[in-house]
Amino acid sequence: GPQQGFASKSMRRDFQRIVCGTGLCLCGLELLPEALLGARWRPNGRRPIAASGGTRRGVGGAQMAYEGWRMSRVELRELLNKYERAVEEDAFGLLRPSKLERQMLGEVVVTKRAEAVKQARDVNRRFIEAVVDDLADLCGGPEDVPSRPTCEFRVLDEKVPTLPASSYGSIASTFLHLFRDWSSQCTHVHSGTYARAIEELGKLVPPGAEVLVPGAGLARLAADIAARGYNVEANEASRLFLTFADYALNRAPAAGSTLYPMAHVFSENFSHEQQYMQISVPTPTPVEIAAQGTAAEAGKPAFSMVPGDFAKLYCKGGAGHRKFDAIVTCFFVDTVTDICELVQVMDGLLAEGGVWINIGPLNWRKEARMKLNWDEVLALWRGLGYEFKTNTKVECDYHMQRGLKMYTESYTCALTAAVKGALPSKV
Repeated sequence: GPQQGFASKSMRRDFQRIVCGTGLCLCGLELLPEALLGARWRPNGRRPIAASGGTRRGVGGAQMAYEGWRMSRVELRELLNKYERAVEEDAFGLLRPSKLERQMLGEVVVTKRAEAVKQARDVNRRFIEAVVDDLADLCGGPEDVPSRPTCEFRVLDEKVPTLPASSYGSIASTFLHLFRDWSSQCTHVHSGTYARAIEELGKLVPPGAEVLVPGAGLARLAADIAARGYNVEANEASRLFLTFADYALNRAPAAGSTLYPMAHVFSENFSHEQQYMQISVPTPTPVEIAAQGTAAEAGKPAFSMVPGDFAKLYCKGGAGHRKFDAIVTCFFVDTVTDICELVQVMDGLLAEGGVWINIGPLNWRKEARMKLNWDEVLALWRGLGYEFKTNTKVECDYHMQRGLKMYTESYTCALTAAVKGALPSKV
């Protein structure tokens, strides 16, 4: 029975308190049922399966809202612990120098570094804890779906998986994407990357059209497109990015949150100014961007985000399959393992006259089945009847602007705009 092995009620209460303190919960001395934990939780570390938004029956039949595409508090704290552990390992020699090292560097230099590491750690920890507090507390009883005034999150198919917490996501990568999408220090990303894609979209597709943005990440590009008057549906598979996008777009403090996004990067720095750059996120606020779009006038969210694997959701017969006027991809086409499948899925979402806009490199994943060059990618599309109105090269800094560090992640990207025509006849 559930009470077996406990000598007294007092011992049972102590055990329950200890386990709840570690992030688990024993309600009535029984493990929480799977329906309450959501499909995120599976024994033996098996891959999580996406769960829908909405409600499920919890203990005693109570209604409890959970959303399987969001991280749990325990998962997010585990990622924070991994991040802090990695920073401590890289900083250990700096924080605990030998007597000779301390003498050679000087006390001022050693102390300055220790203070910088501690300041960044404490500030970043407070930010993550704020996001943790925003997540549902499984021990806290029934909760309503949180407010989402800027971006609506819609689950189209419970069976379509999102990526597991360990896949395509770490606190370090999240910090860099927050820096890239939602800080005033990265206006060059918006002008040099996002704005160029939106400009090409504006040449071929009028405002009011239906636009799909796959691999939306933290959704700055999707928000900017919506602000131009387009009806935008974004898609993202990473539960970590979905969790932070939801927080940044819908419930982050209006005054912003302080963050040191580069604190974990100990290489290629000229000084502390690069590694310990302080930013405020989100800047600008998503509300400011959304106010520029037509949805704000109707009192509706500016755009929607659909969690889940893109190919499975939007293939023919998939829950997200429908016709769009345009698809905009940014640093996305090289993230897949099967480029032919991706092209087929996107082609199926566009009717004749539909538009594909793309900006990004070809930094293929190791697992990619075919690591094509750009001419070969163009051949895939042209074989389906697409005419390229724009096909040029542009310089893009992925996050930090080149010249500020000894090395920055910068690319010469392909910028293309293609219109779907009639399928060419086979000879």
